[in-house]
Amino acid sequence: METIIIKLGGALLTDKSKPFSLRHNVLNRISKEIAHAYRKCTSRIIIIHGGGSFGHYVVEQHDVPHSCNAINQIVLFMRELNMIITDSLSFFGIPVIPFDTHALTTIEDSEIHIHLKPIVYALNLNSVPLLYGDIVLKESGAVIVSGDEISWYLGRQLKPSRILFATTVDGVYDKDPANPDAKMIRIIKLSDLRTVDFGKTRGFDVTGGMKTKLSLGLKYLDEGIKEVLIFNGFREWSVYKAICGYDIEGTKVVI
Repeated sequence: METIIIKLGGALLTDKSKPFSLRHNVLNRISKEIAHAYRKCTSRIIIIHGGGSFGHYVVEQHDVPHSCNAINQIVLFMRELNMIITDSLSFFGIPVIPFDTHALTTIEDSEIHIHLKPIVYALNLNSVPLLYGDIVLKESGAVIVSGDEISWYLGRQLKPSRILFATTVDGVYDKDPANPDAKMIRIIKLSDLRTVDFGKTRGFDVTGGMKTKLSLGLKYLDEGIKEVLIFNGFREWSVYKAICGYDIEGTKVVI
């Protein structure tokens, strides 16, 4: 049975312009769609979510690398968001197991290392692992590890059939999507990123937006990943269709 990694963008689940805001209707609809996909298509799903207006806002308010209070606040607020998402997924019958990213992850020589066995064991039990962008400790201080980087890292290590990025836009555009002349790119090579104007990130975002989302893929290139898709999670049933392999509107990223 194929394994799918899906990353739910923080801006999709929350309003990044308003601290600690949550799009409850969007979250519940997406949870329902994942539940349908779990029952009808594949039980081997790994979910990762971003920090949105919870994590990004707190990071902006603190001196992250050196402040014990900052680390504590980020851990608490990200765990709060994670539990809200866990509750929603569980309500729709998904056997989700939330993993605190900071407890599974270390930074060694500027590289992230995630302890994979608990994730694999959960998949083998037909449970759904849930991770999230988080603050991670290193030998001196701490760093933010985004949900995007976790997605790419797990993609290289676990060799899923597809990595799916559910975002707030239909895909990657040749200009800032706010520009009326912007055209969506149906297929893009990671090596062509320099030719794309991604525009500005809106709201609180300390992890870099769309360009960083894709650029991180260069670091974790692996031909074992068959498909990477960026699509609009606001569209009803798009999450279900993406997980189940239907042809939907979006940008396919060619490795």
